[in-house]
Amino acid sequence: MTIIREFEKKCAVCGKTSKQPVLMSTNAWGYPDLDFRPSEMQRSTMSTWLVECPHCGYVASNLENELEASQDILKSDEYLTCEGNEFKSRLSERFYKHYLISRAENDFGSEFLSLLHCAWTCDDADDELAVEMRKMAIKSMDKIVVESDEEKNNLQIIKADLLRRSLQFDRVISEFKDFILEDKLKNDIITFQIELAMKKDSECHTVEEVTTRVVSKPH
Repeated sequence: MTIIREFEKKCAVCGKTSKQPVLMSTNAWGYPDLDFRPSEMQRSTMSTWLVECPHCGYVASNLENELEASQDILKSDEYLTCEGNEFKSRLSERFYKHYLISRAENDFGSEFLSLLHCAWTCDDADDELAVEMRKMAIKSMDKIVVESDEEKNNLQIIKADLLRRSLQFDRVISEFKDFILEDKLKNDIITFQIELAMKKDSECHTVEEVTTRVVSKPH
């Protein structure tokens, strides 16, 4: 069950307060997409993942978090216009603005996630900018330094989906044809991505399709 409540939040930038949604609880039933986008009901909580101050335009996961970059970014043309990207949804704009803030703060992990989530919202709005957001997310991913093999492998799984869904089918095949993981499910996901790329399939697919495909494979 998803529970969202509103609370008064004081903006760390301008000091003014506003009512903002806060996610209290949720759950996910079913399988995620191949890029780890969660299933419902968690999927429908994206409007609470970031909030925006109605007074100064600051975007953050919590408006009470300090802005590490210069406050001038909130008044810049690139921020106010999302660098000229005309998104179809306000939620896409919010994630893109958070990407710009994260980029200014050299927070590479947040920068990447903001672009990934922006792509998801573009999908929901049937926005052609989803492809461009995925291309940008791939470039942003290359900046991330991870410590564990699991994190590295998870990023590679997401990268395979980002490449395929941004129509870079040849790169999926060339970069992942010899990519082998010890985790069977993750390895099956990569194999499935390559098969989809060979068919030039750029549609959204879920992990359930991989498990069904593996289970139903004849012995």
